[in-house]
Amino acid sequence: MKYYTENIAPDSFSGSIFALEGIWDACAVLNGPTGCKFYHSAISDSQFPRTATYNPLEFTEGFYFGQPRVPSTYLDGNDYIFGSGDKIANILKSAVQKGYALIAVINSPGAALIGDDLARFLKEEVKGIPCFSLENTGFSGSFGSGYQTAILSALLAIGVNGEKPAGDTVKKKTVNLLGLCIYQKYYDQNYLAIKNLLALCGIEVIAALGAGDSVAALRRMTCAALNVVVYPEYGAAIAEYLKTGYGMPSVCPEEGPPLGFDAAAAFVRQVCAALDADPQKALDTIDRARARAYRHLSRFSSLLGLPKGTLFSIKAEASTAYALSKWLCGYLGMIPAAISVLPDSDSGFTEKLRGFLTGIHYQDTLKNPIIETATHILLADGNTIAELKVYGQQCCGIEIALPVLGYLDITEKTLFGGQGALFLLEQILNGLRFVIR
Repeated sequence: MKYYTENIAPDSFSGSIFALEGIWDACAVLNGPTGCKFYHSAISDSQFPRTATYNPLEFTEGFYFGQPRVPSTYLDGNDYIFGSGDKIANILKSAVQKGYALIAVINSPGAALIGDDLARFLKEEVKGIPCFSLENTGFSGSFGSGYQTAILSALLAIGVNGEKPAGDTVKKKTVNLLGLCIYQKYYDQNYLAIKNLLALCGIEVIAALGAGDSVAALRRMTCAALNVVVYPEYGAAIAEYLKTGYGMPSVCPEEGPPLGFDAAAAFVRQVCAALDADPQKALDTIDRARARAYRHLSRFSSLLGLPKGTLFSIKAEASTAYALSKWLCGYLGMIPAAISVLPDSDSGFTEKLRGFLTGIHYQDTLKNPIIETATHILLADGNTIAELKVYGQQCCGIEIALPVLGYLDITEKTLFGGQGALFLLEQILNGLRFVIR
């Protein structure tokens, strides 16, 4: 059966824009129609606001349309015939005046057909500021491919081009975090959770590409002793580039992102082992969270034994689905109903997930359609949660990805580490109270 409400996965075009908007002082200039602008601008500002206040009347100038992010050349029919050169020149003049440390022009898929010489306009209008253009983001490519293409282009533009700066020395017990992105749910607090755990081990984070750090921080990243690929779907190619150009080693956590107590502990141990650091203080923090979880679980499950035996479904990247599945099955005793892995997920984690599910005799859950399969708990993006509700599923939806249903997250939340595990557990237990009667 064809479900026309199914969420459309963001592609390489969106990945490129959000990668650049995730750099504190960078600007993604969109060469395209206004329809390509509004969503990307709204998400960039809501996920990663750069100003304390917001007044649409402050952004009534041309190219912005009441939004502070992702200025657009608002292409129309004439531009596709005669070219958009005047608009590109004017929008670059506007961007230069705002004091960005990096400016990039990104073609929409339609604008790529016009053939405007973006490099020439950048050379003429942008002086003394690193800049580059993305003539073609890959069109229907994956979000991860577009994200990594944009990040690599940004690194080249700011001078991280494979040549070690004079006097640039490696700092012991330092890391870069690869694969974080402002399009991820709670990306900022996930970043902070990792920083705090590693700080307990005496490890400093130099930069997290595309997760809110500045151009200056990205320039310092070659000083790090290790690159940690938090999400291989969004960081593997970047890690390979840095290894080839600078000889920087990298690790990809074997248990996936630090989702759940065991994966968080494994994450800390693996990074500490690579840097010869002591993981004990961070592990103690995770164990304290585990002890708090036990007190609540023992009371919640005392009568019915829940959440053991309840069904869960996941829609996410393979790395995320693997970490969550192991935690939900192993720690909470829940049963997988349907697991939908996003397109172009990491092949290694896809096989790990398949192997894990085969080992517990639930390999068919990878084939089960997530909309048609009954479940108690669904961990997915907001659109997928809404879709199940539309088709009559009685389940508790937990948002772990964008797009969201519109709930305003005002208090700080994270999915990573011990606190992240407690947050997910809180939602699962409260959700089951209303789903199972």
